[in-house]
Amino acid sequence: MSTYQELKGLKVKYLSSDTSGDRIKEGEVFYNSTDFNIKSFVATAAWHSSGPLGSGRYGLGDAGTLTAALGFGGYAGARRNLTEEYNGSGWSAGGNLGTSRYGLGGCGTQTSALGFGGNASTGSSNSTEEYDGSSWTSGGNLNTARRQVRGAGTQTSGLAFGGNLSPGGVTGKTEEYDGSSWSEQNDLNTGRENLAGMGTQTAGLAAGGLSPSATGATEEYNGTSWSEQNDLGTARYELAGAGTQTSGLCFGGNPGNLAITEQYNGTSWSETGDMANGKRVLAGAGSSNTSAVAFGGGPPPDGFAGTEEFTVSLSATSGIAWSSGGNLNTARRGVGGSGTQTAGLAFGGYITSPTDASEEYNGSSWTEGNNLNNSRSTMKGLGTQTAALSCGGYTSPPTPDGVQSHTEEYNGTSWSEQNNLNTRRMDMGACGVQTAGLVFGGSTGSATGDSEEYDGSSWTEGNNLNTDRRYLAGAGTQTAAVGVGGSPGDPATNTGEHYDGTSWTSSPSINTARNYFVGSGLQTAAMVYGGSAPTSSPYLNAVEQYDGSTWTTTSGLTTNRRSLGGSSNSPYSSVLAFGGYGGSNTNSTEEFTGETITARAVKTVDFD
Repeated sequence: MSTYQELKGLKVKYLSSDTSGDRIKEGEVFYNSTDFNIKSFVATAAWHSSGPLGSGRYGLGDAGTLTAALGFGGYAGARRNLTEEYNGSGWSAGGNLGTSRYGLGGCGTQTSALGFGGNASTGSSNSTEEYDGSSWTSGGNLNTARRQVRGAGTQTSGLAFGGNLSPGGVTGKTEEYDGSSWSEQNDLNTGRENLAGMGTQTAGLAAGGLSPSATGATEEYNGTSWSEQNDLGTARYELAGAGTQTSGLCFGGNPGNLAITEQYNGTSWSETGDMANGKRVLAGAGSSNTSAVAFGGGPPPDGFAGTEEFTVSLSATSGIAWSSGGNLNTARRGVGGSGTQTAGLAFGGYITSPTDASEEYNGSSWTEGNNLNNSRSTMKGLGTQTAALSCGGYTSPPTPDGVQSHTEEYNGTSWSEQNNLNTRRMDMGACGVQTAGLVFGGSTGSATGDSEEYDGSSWTEGNNLNTDRRYLAGAGTQTAAVGVGGSPGDPATNTGEHYDGTSWTSSPSINTARNYFVGSGLQTAAMVYGGSAPTSSPYLNAVEQYDGSTWTTTSGLTTNRRSLGGSSNSPYSSVLAFGGYGGSNTNSTEEFTGETITARAVKTVDFD
């Protein structure tokens, strides 16, 4: 028997607020009895920011989807062989390409990708490499070496088209890959380079490019030949694409640094929401014209690390970001920290000499608290705002080199001296709470691997780190900690170690080797931020998140700095960063907010 819904459709709901319960979908119509309007849900196309590449660059090869993308190769001061994997929120390091190059084509998935052609040190390349999710191996060479080439399809059924022969200029040459070798096919009707490509080997799409000027030419491939279709609305080159032949997306490009985004429905292009940041020579991945990710790009000679996600949705996504909080009352570096984003504590540090100043944060502003008993800098803190621990650090003599073993407890009002560390040190890692703390590594004049556990009254020796180091970061608890980075000597390292309450074992490395940085959270939900990478940058804004098995990039600090303080007990979705040094001491405070999704406002139906 037929139902009312099958015969008549859905009833228009009579509601007192802007919701239609379990029937929220595109086009849903309802009557709002509060404001006396008929309304409907309308999806919106928009870009939002996500975690940046670990290494900014342009001219990357690309593959994958919105939640599992792959970026490889590229250029930033030199040709790169770097590969990075995207998980829908940030990037982590993958296996390096065998040949450093940029302007290469790509296709496939994150765990089964193909990279081909490009600009290598020897000139235009015909090299092909296959990726299995961890490493690249050589595949069959292209018949025609070229750069600025685009691709479509899969690792075992790939398509390469267009590019620049250099010498020889632009080309329309097309080749198909069967998993081992390339075969020549019918050329594009319009030879071009720096175009966008998407689709499959038997249903490919080429759009835009340089031939020899910017073009909007669009062509579809049916497995045998190319046919001309309606042009892009904006002629351009050095753009990126994602999706399929019947659901394509193009974004970015040149001339200029374009933010323009266009959707293809299998017949024609229509402009939709622009990217937040215009760029060219970028890369992209995605499965349709409603689901894509854009990353890297230029303009040259800079390589951008920014990542944006494109969705068409009834909800609005606010990207992960750092925002300004209330400034510290006293600008300083080498500051200790503990607590959370809404109940933080900053103590000690270096102004023009070590200080004993202590301040409390309430989620919006800092207020002066009672001072430490001992002025010092580069100590470490752990615990909460009302039950904190400050240990080690640096001050002037009586010790010959200024390194201290002082331990003090804070009860929310004042600091009191406790039993000292067994090994005096500064610039160490620390985590835990006031009654179950852990410190590890640091400097005793040279790097050490010593670990100590605190039980609320005294310290006992634990097993050492496997690698002696100082200026490292830590997060977690006394029985489940992670320590990463730091300097065994020079330069900084990216290596990690896990502590299980008894011993340290090797753990995944962070993406950016660094020192003088800070960590927050748990062993399986940690964040590290700021610091210094002596071989590349004295002051970093780089931030990484950890899930217990992989470090991924996330939105960077707005102020590059090292020797900063942080809220050690915050979960990584709500961290507080403060103080530090970025050429001068700073009092800047920043708050981290994870990605949030909210319902979009509904549209009033106008019958006039």
